[in-house]
Amino acid sequence: MSMAINYVSDINPSKESWKIIVRVTHLWHVPSYNNPSELQSIELVLMDEKGDKIQASIKRSMIMTYRNLLNEGESYTLMTFGVGLNSGDYKPTSHAYKINFLNITKVEVNRDASIPLYGFKFASYGDIISNRLDDKILV
Repeated sequence: MSMAINYVSDINPSKESWKIIVRVTHLWHVPSYNNPSELQSIELVLMDEKGDKIQASIKRSMIMTYRNLLNEGESYTLMTFGVGLNSGDYKPTSHAYKINFLNITKVEVNRDASIPLYGFKFASYGDIISNRLDDKILV
């Protein structure tokens, strides 16, 4: 039996059996604080066909497993991942949760996905200079 496809807006920590189809809109490497030549994590912003976004993290112990499987701009089907709170001082998405890759997370290229290439949501200049935006979320 095939698992139902979920949307990013549905993701919460209530289960581990999520299946989403997303595009990697941003991918960056975070160096280790004590040794900048080593990676601490790989961070991603993922977007679904509705334009909803969520941050995802690949921690140091998982980097070798997933490093060469994910590329910015490509679409994937992701299954069986952890979900945790999206905390921190500066977040790339407003989603309450973030995805954590596990050693059982499945990643499959999805070339048929109808997800926009870019997920820009521009803020107005007025909102920026008047401080009406949440300063904890990157604009």
